[in-house]
Amino acid sequence: MPRLANGLFLCFLAGTGATVHAQDTYVVTRFDDPSPNGCIASDCSLREAMAAANGDYGHDIIELGAGTYTLRSTLVASGSVSIVGVGAASTRIVTSVSLDPALQIDESLPILFELYDLSLDARGGFELKGRADSVINLDGVELPNTSGKVWIAEAFGASTTVRDTWSAGSLVISGAIGSVIKDSRFAKLTVLQTDVDHAAAYGTTIERVTVDGTGYTGSGMRIGSIGAVSLADVTVRNTRYGLRFEKATPSVTIDRLHYLANSEPLEFTLDSGVLIRDSEFVANVALDGAGQPGALWVRGDDAIVQVERSTFDTNKGSSPAGGAAFVENGAALVISQSTFSNNSFTAATAASGPRGGAVGYRGSAGRTILRLIGTTLVAPTYAVAGINGSLIGGFGAQAEAQVRLYNSIVDGSCATGIDLDHVEGSISTGSNSCQFPAFTNRAGATKAQLALGSLGNNGGPTKTHLPATGSIAINAGTDYGCYLVAKDQRGYARRSGSACDAGSVETG
Repeated sequence: MPRLANGLFLCFLAGTGATVHAQDTYVVTRFDDPSPNGCIASDCSLREAMAAANGDYGHDIIELGAGTYTLRSTLVASGSVSIVGVGAASTRIVTSVSLDPALQIDESLPILFELYDLSLDARGGFELKGRADSVINLDGVELPNTSGKVWIAEAFGASTTVRDTWSAGSLVISGAIGSVIKDSRFAKLTVLQTDVDHAAAYGTTIERVTVDGTGYTGSGMRIGSIGAVSLADVTVRNTRYGLRFEKATPSVTIDRLHYLANSEPLEFTLDSGVLIRDSEFVANVALDGAGQPGALWVRGDDAIVQVERSTFDTNKGSSPAGGAAFVENGAALVISQSTFSNNSFTAATAASGPRGGAVGYRGSAGRTILRLIGTTLVAPTYAVAGINGSLIGGFGAQAEAQVRLYNSIVDGSCATGIDLDHVEGSISTGSNSCQFPAFTNRAGATKAQLALGSLGNNGGPTKTHLPATGSIAINAGTDYGCYLVAKDQRGYARRSGSACDAGSVETG
């Protein structure tokens, strides 16, 4: 029996005031796909069971045992139904030819359509197409064909839930008011919401999900939600197009994102309020000529992106500024309690003199904002020749770009002519290329005085550079910088000594 069908279905009906008859259960007893002539106990194919369920008023269950069930043509669901197997490794639905699709939710508006504990392979076609205002649930489903697709579209007014599902191909959810995706893996995942009449009700939740583009040409993750979005424990790795937010989403919360070895950055193209916490961006390399940072790109006018307790490690950009992170077009990027280590540009891009190997900005009439609070930036030991500023750089005077640093460490250089708006409680090494004012800051320190350890696990969810005993970073911060961030990158309380430490780690 399905694990969620009854509860979800009854909950949905309670909200609609609808009345349904009791469920009927149809047990499929043959694996082929003959011309339908009725579903009887000893002779019932999957198509015959579906025909019987379509003829009922109410929600029905189709039970499949272990084995391979073959479809010769598209199977259409026009009534509320759950198709239930005994496990994706044991219950398989395959098609004899490539179909578009194998399973179709008809436009006669079934209230609920569910797949549980089975594998579905349309031989490279569409596994499932949903074209109705239906509640659609996939749980324990495997879609093993890399050329396969699931397209849940035009579901305006309904919800889609995907759990414990693996797709070697593409899953697209377009129009569902509520989308919940958990404990699943995909090569390509798209969630789009376009019906502004229901904007207040929209929401997208994605938890414990991996998007892995290994061996998939068009891999990536695309979110276009007009409602609140929540991501937690999400891994995006080895994708061609990375993770992109492309609508003016009112709020985006991202916890524990693992963004690894992608060819495009996490990108916010329109106005959004974004909070990214406890995340890692590692070994992402933008394609030469693409003009993109390696890890994070904020370019929607009036977008506000806040990054907390996160690490950017060994990313390479192809943008004119910002090897790891880049903000422009009047957007705001606020980075606190975070670490940038060993970020740079691709060799081909470095030859053109890009600015800021870690963080970059481009000013605009709307005044781009970049703030670094309680953050540590460490340049690569061996930098690619041609870069202007190993850590921070950009374009635009203070009237166009407001760049501020509080209680931060810049273990490297800034681009020529950088025009910082405000700096306090911060430390830079080498010559004072960052133009730190003497008051409350320490410019021109040596690496020995700074005494940062190598990037590693020093507590907390992300890697950090831990200052050694006697480091000038200890107690170097100001009270105001400490007020802005009450904890360090590892989650420990600030101000363990006479003052807050500079950088992302509070020693002691």
